[in-house]
Amino acid sequence: MLDPLNLGTTLGEGASLGKRQVRLFDMRGDHYEMGYQQGLQMREAIHHLQANLHHVEAFQVEKPAMLPFKVYMAMAARRAVGEMWNDVSDYCPRQKMRMEGVAKGADIDESMLFLILSGELVLAHANYRLGACTATAVDADRSALGEPMVIKNFDYPAFFQPYYVTRLCSPVGFASTLDVTIAPLAGSHDGMNEHGLCISYNYGHGTDMPNVNVPITLLVQEALENCTNTGQAIEFLSAGKRSGGAILLVADASGDMVTVELSSNFSGVRKPEGGILINTNHYRCREMVSYDIPRNAYYTSKNVRALRGIRLHESSELRYGRAEQLLSDMGVVTMKDLLGVFCDHGESGRGDDNTICCHGPYFTTTCSIIMLPRSKRLLVTYGNPCDSVFSDFLDPFKEEEGETQQDDEGEGASDAGEQELPGA
Repeated sequence: MLDPLNLGTTLGEGASLGKRQVRLFDMRGDHYEMGYQQGLQMREAIHHLQANLHHVEAFQVEKPAMLPFKVYMAMAARRAVGEMWNDVSDYCPRQKMRMEGVAKGADIDESMLFLILSGELVLAHANYRLGACTATAVDADRSALGEPMVIKNFDYPAFFQPYYVTRLCSPVGFASTLDVTIAPLAGSHDGMNEHGLCISYNYGHGTDMPNVNVPITLLVQEALENCTNTGQAIEFLSAGKRSGGAILLVADASGDMVTVELSSNFSGVRKPEGGILINTNHYRCREMVSYDIPRNAYYTSKNVRALRGIRLHESSELRYGRAEQLLSDMGVVTMKDLLGVFCDHGESGRGDDNTICCHGPYFTTTCSIIMLPRSKRLLVTYGNPCDSVFSDFLDPFKEEEGETQQDDEGEGASDAGEQELPGA
């Protein structure tokens, strides 16, 4: 069991982690300076994550039986550096600078950051095709708000939930971003930029072998910093050097929205149907289906215990079908309606691995995010949306009056308004 971590975390029953308050961390300057600020403010979380990696079952399964875990971690860190250092430096040099800053600010060896980053690629290996997540976008014509709405449940092992952070990054010479990530990472899973461009990242499972080792979280961050609209983002993401698979929901302030499906070397674009986009974790673009894992593939005994013997695409297909069913019954969709879909526990009313609001033994919804690209509004909660309070960040790109609040987690951390249900 993890030791309690004081990052806005409260204890639940027994020693289990309870609710977390979402705080906004403000980083400014060049990429090294932003990384240094991130490392300094999140030092405790980064060291705590490093010290508790032995709790991650995916690492436990991969470790040779007789090898001490510390030795295995040191070897894995060296391997991660060898596999990724040059590619990240060549294709994402600014994010590599950010990683250097994080390492310096957190007082941690940069090889450990590469080890943690490598977890994203480990998930794409033959025996670790893990990751859930459900995302949906509603276009302006179907939205009661008159602008697109993007929502995502990030389903992941509960271990990682205490390390999530929401940050406002203002890099010199590039677009500012408001994004959600894990404390030691330079890249992000979900975010929007000052132009209202939103990107949400679901894991995909391309079977083609990569030519470079650049995790897609870095590509998402680069796209947010460099693109102003959906069209630019499609070109940037499709051409970007990368490793692994992704199903990305992209929307901008004009209302243009698509799904970009990526493997290591191929890409496809899917447009809304009836004003709705739904993403889970299997490819649906005709040109990408052949690169997906076969529909009759099963998790093997080499995987984590909770998934062994389960058909790999089972959860993804069931969650997609359920979201499609619920949304098809709606005309104009309010934010409350959309949140209701993402709090859904299936026809039985009991959340499990196959429900949109996930309550499985290995995967659970660890974070839920709503993005409104025209309003530049982000709502975030760490935990299942069915019993959580969302923190509401409304256009923090505007110059705010007064100084940023300072608290016990370091300068630049500020609180946001909270809502039981986002405004309809």
